[in-house]
Amino acid sequence: MRAYIKSVFSFRKISHPLLSYFAFWTDNSGFDKSSEIRAMAVINNSKIGKYTRINSNCKLVHTEVGNFSAIGKGAILGFGRHPLNYVSTHSIFYKKNKMRNDWMTPIEFETNLPIKIGNDVWVGRDAKIMDGVTVGDGAVVAAGSIVTKNVPPYAIVGGIPAKLIKKRFPEDVITRLLDLEWWNLPDEIITKNKAFFNEPELTIHTINKYFPD
Repeated sequence: MRAYIKSVFSFRKISHPLLSYFAFWTDNSGFDKSSEIRAMAVINNSKIGKYTRINSNCKLVHTEVGNFSAIGKGAILGFGRHPLNYVSTHSIFYKKNKMRNDWMTPIEFETNLPIKIGNDVWVGRDAKIMDGVTVGDGAVVAAGSIVTKNVPPYAIVGGIPAKLIKKRFPEDVITRLLDLEWWNLPDEIITKNKAFFNEPELTIHTINKYFPD
């Protein structure tokens, strides 16, 4: 818990209006002023993009989240790993501990692998994303899912372990959206084209109406 002490009294809780007084983060974490981080969210060695919401009781470890994404309440991103190729998976044999250090011999092993969550991603409530996973732009992870493998852009996945349910849009629309990268547009351009985000049926024609190819 020592790593989070500075965040308890951080000036950012005053200067960032969308940052809960009861949110916690480590010094090597970062987020934008437009990011919303709610109560009891814990952010460890992670980066949060603009206009992204981290809901209450979330835990993020070694995770990069893009812009305009939403992480549902109670979601956990990053658990840490144990080696599977040794006779025992117990950290008592390779990591300094409070039990018996005379048995400990350090090994080359990364406990935490980086997780990458793209832009415009929705991670549902209580979902769990394992170390080393990449979730593509525009994807949706259903509530309660456990994600063990990479998720393609604009895929909807769910279950334990999470599997593909369907794609949000046809492939030509997905390709166009990935080329457009609307999540990186300046705020003024989004304001000018705000009607685009209320179009009920997304087609190539619809996209080109606002953003000619």
